Amino acid sequence: MPVVTLSDFRALDIAPSDIESDSGGFGLIRGNTNFFATEEDQTLNTTMLGQQVAIQAVPVQWTWDYGDGSEQLSNPYPGGPQLEFNQETTTSHVYKDTGQYPVGLTTSYRGQFSVNEGPWIAIPGTAEVPSEPVTADIWRSKSKNVAEDCHENPEGWACGNPFVEG
Repeated sequence: MPVVTLSDFRALDIAPSDIESDSGGFGLIRGNTNFFATEEDQTLNTTMLGQQVAIQAVPVQWTWDYGDGSEQLSNPYPGGPQLEFNQETTTSHVYKDTGQYPVGLTTSYRGQFSVNEGPWIAIPGTAEVPSEPVTADIWRSKSKNVAEDCHENPEGWACGNPFVEG
């Protein structure tokens, strides 16, 4: 009977998790920027020693590198989208400086295999699969008091700016 080893499992073409962000990678300095990952079990089918073998890769751990030199964050939860801005989550990060940061992710998968549709057999250990990094673009915001009404004076300060309602 074929046996799938940890080395065999790690050699498979396991698809990496996608890195997502509520704000398309944009965030504000000293605010929570929420990142999250896709979570998907994968089944790969092959033939070994003339037998049909199904190998399943199940994501169990997500390790984040936020690109700013802070400690990596390992989490058994991939995170998820948030409806509110600047909401702290188990996968959010607070940047101390403005700039562009490469956000990386490594997903750990546990494996199991089945021969000829028989029972699933655990593969000891995990396979670590790195994702394609994304860029976090962290900005600073400034607020100013304005006495103008843009409806009354369309030429007033910040009137016509796409980021300011008139």
